[in-house]
Amino acid sequence: MSDGKHVLITGAAWEDGVGYAIATAFASAGASAIAVADLHGVSEDIVAKLKAVATQAGRPEPLVLGCTVDIASKDSGFSQHLDIVVNNAAYMEPTKPLLDLDPGDAWRPWEVNVRGLLNMTRAFLPLQLSTRASANGSCTVINVASSGALSARPGSGSDRSSKLAVLRWTEILQLEYDDQGLWTFCVNPGAIKTKITENAPAQVRDALPDSPDIAGDTIAWLAAERQEWLGGRYVSCPWDMEELMNKEDEIVQKDGLKMRIVF
Repeated sequence: MSDGKHVLITGAAWEDGVGYAIATAFASAGASAIAVADLHGVSEDIVAKLKAVATQAGRPEPLVLGCTVDIASKDSGFSQHLDIVVNNAAYMEPTKPLLDLDPGDAWRPWEVNVRGLLNMTRAFLPLQLSTRASANGSCTVINVASSGALSARPGSGSDRSSKLAVLRWTEILQLEYDDQGLWTFCVNPGAIKTKITENAPAQVRDALPDSPDIAGDTIAWLAAERQEWLGGRYVSCPWDMEELMNKEDEIVQKDGLKMRIVF
């Protein structure tokens, strides 16, 4: 369970999106404070609905903050305690070959998906490490990538390559801060029709089969109990989680669920 946890989720402004689904899952699981952040701000309606989700699940009403930028101000409620950060905010460029793309569109995924992750980590990891040390917090960072990181195809090259970088950064952060209590892993939320896929071809977007709730429920479930062996690894939310947990020994032995080149 996530009872009493303080959680920050980026990219959570849209009710049909993955970020909002993650926030509702944590609210249902008993998080005591939830910050939902988005570039365009978060409506009061979203804040009210997240509080209602918690009470309807029989949980105490959490502190819910809708933020546009910095949530670490002294008045935010998060300045002294932060357990879990979910880096969900992302951008995918139009599905075109590189030379057909505006240069800004081609670079934007790297600004949001990679630089954004680095900015969030630099801003909030010190607070998480402090929480872990002083209050036995969970110090969990969950980076949302996609299955696109695992394969190449024409179009969306910046999105796919930037998500591959997210996978690698997740592994490196685990190696760098494991001894201080960080636990981080990378998730593919599933093939979901959300606002971020608006630049994809209509026939592709309309065929996406998964629901945002799959991502929300899986991420909240994974964050509830620290599975040290998953640190630095990749998890796909549509997978059977019971089957995944039963493969722990095999995955650890082979150092699986990490990107490697095999010669």
